[in-house]
Amino acid sequence: MQTHRSFLEDIIDESIELQPMEPAGFDQYLLQGWRFLGYSIIRHNFAVSRGRICRTIPLRIRLDEHFTLSKSQRQLLRRNAHLQVHCAPIRITPEKEALFFTHTERFQDRHPLSVYSFLHPHAHEMPVSGLEFTVRDGERLVACSYFHIGENAISGTYCFFDPAYNQLSPGAFTMLLELQLAQQMGKQYYYHGYTYDVPSQFDYKLNFNNLESMDWVTGEWSACARVPVRKWDEESQNIKGKM
Repeated sequence: MQTHRSFLEDIIDESIELQPMEPAGFDQYLLQGWRFLGYSIIRHNFAVSRGRICRTIPLRIRLDEHFTLSKSQRQLLRRNAHLQVHCAPIRITPEKEALFFTHTERFQDRHPLSVYSFLHPHAHEMPVSGLEFTVRDGERLVACSYFHIGENAISGTYCFFDPAYNQLSPGAFTMLLELQLAQQMGKQYYYHGYTYDVPSQFDYKLNFNNLESMDWVTGEWSACARVPVRKWDEESQNIKGKM
């Protein structure tokens, strides 16, 4: 069993100021466990979950001929077929900011001060081209999902949604939209952030076929089994946001 001391000795906690880069260079950062957050590109192999230090696990989905959606994921796409979906370059508007604050009101531990905690004002072009999915139910904005385009990969950046539509699983729904687009664009990987080595609100990221995780020691990616969401905490289970 690893001791607390040895855990602290191998901590990774790095940050680089955001700057424009080539799509192939962006892919290399993703390959090494980095992710885009606000004004920085960051990576860290630890986090705090329910008051305890835990390990982070970088995840991606391999988009080869063996990748398929699960039965429940196909059902979710059909269930939300009545919603209007639009894809365009990232653009933050007052309407989207209002939805962001409605979304974050549910968080107990912390309340982000601004959507720019997660998205750079020029996220449409930094560090690479950034796109968004907006999802509407008639005139009502339901969800916004943001992602960035590398040469061979797409990286899911952030998502927020109207809690009144939680029964439609808008966070999972927009991930499926991004996965489908990545396949249409011929990308090899879809990077969807970190999960933890303990049950947490990010377990839903494990519920995909063709899943791979990165070893922080070797830097190697290897296949890992799809894991259905664990009911670790009934309230936290409903909070689904991209790391």
